[in-house]
Amino acid sequence: MIRKNSLFCKIIRIKTSSKFLFLDFMRSFQPKTVECPICHSKGNCKIHASYSRSIIDIIHGKPVYQDICVTRIICESCGHSHAILPDTIIPYSQYGIFFILRVLAEYFTHLKTVASLCEAYNITPSMLYRWRDMFLQNRSVWLSILDQKEQLPKDFIRFLCLMEHFSDFSSGFFRLTGSSFLQSHANPTALFGRKHF
Repeated sequence: MIRKNSLFCKIIRIKTSSKFLFLDFMRSFQPKTVECPICHSKGNCKIHASYSRSIIDIIHGKPVYQDICVTRIICESCGHSHAILPDTIIPYSQYGIFFILRVLAEYFTHLKTVASLCEAYNITPSMLYRWRDMFLQNRSVWLSILDQKEQLPKDFIRFLCLMEHFSDFSSGFFRLTGSSFLQSHANPTALFGRKHF
């Protein structure tokens, strides 16, 4: 899998869906400009295939189920294929980054009870707690790598939503850890190196 930066703005300013941002990014995607994460050759990738996947987005405060078509490229140098995912999409998750951050922001600021959050966003308490634990773990990893002082979870979400370019954070997190922020399990490609594209 190849992670691509697409959020060169503050998340708080985004007024559209993850699917719209995904489609906007893919319209300008050029496979020949990609460096293969396995053999590191550049200019040898071409579109190979695609697959459909569903994402659950948040539009006007409500969960919306949408389908996207993920492009796969193949490196003609080494023969490995890779899915192209902009940073609006969390690998191996049905939920987009905006959805999870919105739910967690409401959870950490105590705007709603767990029961009302789960009802409003059609999720289970176990899912909410899994996201909370993953967020806290990712936050601790990021703060320890950068040797930064501890931040309250709600302050860290605010930091993410207000930083000038979210893609700077997401690419930095990927480069340092080998996985995407809020990704549930490791990317097999991370075994071959942590170079980010």
